[in-house]
Amino acid sequence: MKKYIYYFVLIALIAIAASYLASAFPDGLEFVAEKLGFISAAVEHSSVMTDYTMPMLGETSFSTAVSGLIGVGLCFGAFWVISRSLPFSSRN
Repeated sequence: MKKYIYYFVLIALIAIAASYLASAFPDGLEFVAEKLGFISAAVEHSSVMTDYTMPMLGETSFSTAVSGLIGVGLCFGAFWVISRSLPFSSRN
C-alpha cells in the first residue's frame, strides 16, 4: 500500500505543477465557435468544477491546481478499485 501512496503523491505533485502551465485561452473548439459566431448556440451545463476551477476559490491558479488534484484522486481511486476487483495471477 505504501507504494500506491508514493505514486499518488508523485502524480499529484506533477499535476499541481502542470496546472500552473495551463493556458487561459479557450480550447480549439471554443475558439472556432467564437470565430464563426455560433458560440451563443452552446448550452451551458452546470458542473462542480466548471472550466477546471472550484467556485468557492474563484478563477485562480490555485483553484485549477485543486481541481487537478481532485481529478488525480478520482482517477487513482477508480484505478485502485478496478485493480482490486480483478483476479490476481502470479507469473512464474
